Amino acid sequence: MPDLVTIASYNDVISATFDQHKLEEHGIDSYIADEVTIAMQWTLMNALGGIKLRVSSADADEAMRILRERTEESDVEKTIDESTPAVTCPSCGSNNTGTETLSRRFAGWTWLLLGFPLLWPSKKQHQCFYCSHRWKA
Repeated sequence: MPDLVTIASYNDVISATFDQHKLEEHGIDSYIADEVTIAMQWTLMNALGGIKLRVSSADADEAMRILRERTEESDVEKTIDESTPAVTCPSCGSNNTGTETLSRRFAGWTWLLLGFPLLWPSKKQHQCFYCSHRWKA
């Protein structure tokens, strides 16, 4: 069995698995250590040093170089189905927006104070679901 070297430590299994797959794409075998122990008893994470990604000592330098490489980012499509006309966000240009006509804040406070919500019409307010920007109509 080859000597295993820890090349990275993680707080969650998803990040460790992502990097493990990245190494496998380049033909480097790796092992994730302590993932089951931390999943069963998460309070031991600091004592164990987190979830560790381990490779053979011969592949350690190449594996660390691969993990340091920046992955290519792809542009995200900000528009949704064009079948219904929608308001576009002035901040990011997305058409994934919604319109709020009743005051949720007012309804929430009256529900808390009176035990039932009072719906009060307010000015129309648009919200972008992509960048969370809000603006008045």
